[in-house]
Amino acid sequence: MGISQAGTGTWNGPAPTGARDPAAAAAAAAAANLTAANEATTALLSTGQRIPMIGLGTYQLKSADAVKKALELGYRHFDCAAFYGNEAIVGEGLAEFVAAGRRSELFVTSKVWNTHHKPADARASVQQSLKDLGLQQLDLVLVHWPEAWAAGSDPEGTVIPDDSISLLDTWSGLEALVDEGLVAALGLSNCSLTQVEEVLAAAKHKPVCNQIELHPLLAQRKLVGVSYRKGVVSVAYSPLGIGSPELLQHPVVAQIAAETGKTPVQVLLKYNMQRGVVVIPKASSPEHLAANLQGMFSWRLNNQQKILLDTMDTGKRFIDPKWKNWGDKEEGGVAKPSIVLAAAAAAAPTAAEQ
Repeated sequence: MGISQAGTGTWNGPAPTGARDPAAAAAAAAAANLTAANEATTALLSTGQRIPMIGLGTYQLKSADAVKKALELGYRHFDCAAFYGNEAIVGEGLAEFVAAGRRSELFVTSKVWNTHHKPADARASVQQSLKDLGLQQLDLVLVHWPEAWAAGSDPEGTVIPDDSISLLDTWSGLEALVDEGLVAALGLSNCSLTQVEEVLAAAKHKPVCNQIELHPLLAQRKLVGVSYRKGVVSVAYSPLGIGSPELLQHPVVAQIAAETGKTPVQVLLKYNMQRGVVVIPKASSPEHLAANLQGMFSWRLNNQQKILLDTMDTGKRFIDPKWKNWGDKEEGGVAKPSIVLAAAAAAAPTAAEQ
């Protein structure tokens, strides 16, 4: 079962801003609250692949046993990256499952780091990831960040931009790996809508996703919605806001958790999932691994709860490196009428000029 297009494309159901009649919204909320649901467990990518809606983020994962436990609990989607430095550990955890002939059940992602944007370096990065993960093919490879850096750059220290290589150059190099069968699909990460559109316009193998920070404090509604309509699925990293009380203990989240009988974590994950966004929360303990996955496909937020969660959006980023310029969130896609009208008014001659 895939994700159905509805509303603005950012909610699987009526658009959250569409409930203009409070009485009707309240009635719909009462009718929809925790009714039996058969939620999609995967999202359909433009390649025809299906990516599980819940994956395991492996950043800072230190134990192969955590991967084995995740497999036991039902996880099949593993989000990895060369930069994380632990793909060999993930590979160790996957090895027995793969050796049992069950590779086709998995969806494994890796990412090419900023210092490996040149085609030859990107190839070497992917080949090393394949070796470390013990796989013959990666289901998905992402450009980790659109910024290209010279060798030796340190994200926590000195960064040396490499202006000799463009995002499209990197993309072209990765496309060769798809042609050779080393990679099944390509995607972006931390890209603006303008960058997504740039790659879509030039690519032979179109990006299937854009992995970005997403949670109620950072809805990025335009980026998610326009990408969705262009066939690019959004994947949410840090969907729990790196565990910040600012998000997990927010009064709106607490209220909805009480109403639904779910945990704040489950409410936050459902917020993204229900608008067609894949989530990759980090976890390593058996308890957290289970809580992030089990029972997540049998309930839904109602319209009023979605509207309340939308009121939380402040543009707050928990992942905001000093070297990153996020650009203007309104760039790309179709400009808001209010922006168009404001620009036209600013360009119109004044009475004194006429």
